Amino acid sequence: MKAATQYNGLVLLNGYLQRLYVYEKTKGLLNNNSFNIEKMDTITQELKRVLEIAEDFNSKKMLDEPNRVFLLEIADITEKLCEEHKKEIIESKTFKEEIAVTASSIYAEEHINNGIIKMGDLFNPEVKDRFMQHILYYRNRVAVVNSVVQKETDGTEQLLEDTFQIRTWFVQTLQNAEYISKDFESIKEYLQRI
Repeated sequence: MKAATQYNGLVLLNGYLQRLYVYEKTKGLLNNNSFNIEKMDTITQELKRVLEIAEDFNSKKMLDEPNRVFLLEIADITEKLCEEHKKEIIESKTFKEEIAVTASSIYAEEHINNGIIKMGDLFNPEVKDRFMQHILYYRNRVAVVNSVVQKETDGTEQLLEDTFQIRTWFVQTLQNAEYISKDFESIKEYLQRI
């Protein structure tokens, strides 16, 4: 089904924008509230556009041509930002940088899972049921990340298991960074389904 495939592209694009936003937000929080306002504004504007298009899609259960074109433009912008982000992932050297990278990945995964649930709601109840089973798993991962970020900003000592978990997730994110370009090829392919 063309509409479901397009929606999948929209979900993945939203996930990457969420990833970029959480990375910038977390990095700023961990660096004494020193945020890259220009980059955050760009990401926020694109996120807003994607969410508006998603609302339109949800009501019509289809992606019209103007919105498809807008999403492809947003995909190009997001891909460029993700290429910069990929370099930041690879060049991460401090625990704070690892936390920011990990937080962005964990939040993106949760957003993608939630998006797939919505896609299942629109097109396939079995998909919805399957991905709803993962909600608690993602919530727990987000809770760990939130706790680590809070402790780091407060200067509180981290639990050894949390430090180990962040480093484990960071290594996984680092390994998956090589697939970012391929993901954007898929996103664009999905969005262009007509």
